[in-house]
Amino acid sequence: MSEKIIMSEKNIIFICCIAEPWVKVMESLKPHGLNASYVVHWMDEKETYVNSTLNACHFQTVEDAWAGKGFPANSIPVVLDEEQLKSIAWYESQAITMMNRLDPTESRMTTGVRQYYFRDLVGHWLSVINDKNIELVVSPSIPHRVFDYALYVACKIKSIDYLSFQLTPFGSNSIAIYDIDKMPEIITDYEGELKVPTEHVSNRVNKILGDYKAAIPDYMKAHAKNNKSFLKPVIKRFSSLIRNFIEGNFYKFKHPNTYWTQFGYMPYESKMGWWEYSYIKISHALKVKKLEVAYEKIVDCSWDKSKPYIFVALHYQPEETTCPTGGSYADQILMIQLLNEVLPSNINIIIKEHKSQFYRDQEGSAGRNLLFYKRVSTISPRIFFDSVDSDPFSIIDNAIATVTVSGTIGWESAIRGTPTINFGRAWYEGMPRAFRVKNKVDLKKVLPQLADLKRKDLHNEILHFHKLLEDSFIKATHYKSFIGKNDVSMNESIQNLKETVLSHSKVKLTK
Repeated sequence: MSEKIIMSEKNIIFICCIAEPWVKVMESLKPHGLNASYVVHWMDEKETYVNSTLNACHFQTVEDAWAGKGFPANSIPVVLDEEQLKSIAWYESQAITMMNRLDPTESRMTTGVRQYYFRDLVGHWLSVINDKNIELVVSPSIPHRVFDYALYVACKIKSIDYLSFQLTPFGSNSIAIYDIDKMPEIITDYEGELKVPTEHVSNRVNKILGDYKAAIPDYMKAHAKNNKSFLKPVIKRFSSLIRNFIEGNFYKFKHPNTYWTQFGYMPYESKMGWWEYSYIKISHALKVKKLEVAYEKIVDCSWDKSKPYIFVALHYQPEETTCPTGGSYADQILMIQLLNEVLPSNINIIIKEHKSQFYRDQEGSAGRNLLFYKRVSTISPRIFFDSVDSDPFSIIDNAIATVTVSGTIGWESAIRGTPTINFGRAWYEGMPRAFRVKNKVDLKKVLPQLADLKRKDLHNEILHFHKLLEDSFIKATHYKSFIGKNDVSMNESIQNLKETVLSHSKVKLTK
């Protein structure tokens, strides 16, 4: 016999949700009083949503959301007053950085335009929350597109819960989080019995102890494959056009399907044509090449490896792992400046750029400019740049510590025996040898502990941490990057996501 405790009706916004499994998740929540009142979905899945049983629900496409369009016709943006603007000023600075990807050439969206646009978005979401009496937002990923981040900020203003999912490198396993500034606390006890995670997780952890080529993340393999030759991105684009033609996605031919903006226009006014799109595409490729050449000029692989050093692994940008996950340290120069100020003078700082930063099919031109490398290289003579092609594991193994905002390389470093210092929220927060620092005081406290942790054998403790982490996993193919992994059935995904939302909403479902 099953017992069902139903709460009062609760209206929910589901944002950036792929149709399968989310449509069935939303439908299964309905009998429990949890109503999908507003859904943001990809345009090519519009028919699936419209033909669902989600009645009285407003549908907005991701493509429209990027442009600040598609809100309810009667939606009038709520105007923010001075006190409200003060309360979100830090979030606004994050959003301005987040909009770099809308302007990869750094010439089309001024700071003023970005500020106006962000405030418009927050105002629209506040209007939606008020009109539809929204009490919860569910997002399969951390809000990192400016439109979903604006919704997150609107929820902060209204004290509404925002349930999102932190992806992990363990297949279709993610972690539910309710505050993008910190991970849920894991209570660890390394004095008692040390447990071991499942074979799948153990194998992934143990793989990091071997050769780097065997441990390269899947997404980096895909990036490298797509950039093997100059023609590869062209072939990829041509194949995409053919696929969209076969699937009947003709809207992608009328105008370029892009969130890039036109100079002098707000995103919702922009009507970019194919010629302008092609010009930006070429400008992007040329800028990426210039950045690559500029980096190669400052690379010096002859740095003295016998001297103590800290290894700084730069993040690919723009990406969620730095903005908003890194907070103020989305500006990675700030992180390096703090290290230079706090570290003893005899310790060098070795910096390695992320290889994906120079891939033409990525958005690297929106995450770097020539000033970035010039500014970092002039901070101190003890700063050296290593090649993007260098084996990161060999640099990690001889370092005092690895420094990253929130990258997987910090996880790899801690597993291999070198402590990691994270300036942002990392999914492996709380793992042995992993330190979260937010300021100079934190950094000064961490430094004396590094040498002792470098010498200790903590592999069993690390496996125990992963067992505890695994206990919080939500196994579900709920995000675009999970498609094709085929490690969990769709029915199981639907059930797991349903139970997660129910659990968060304090609705008990007992078998």
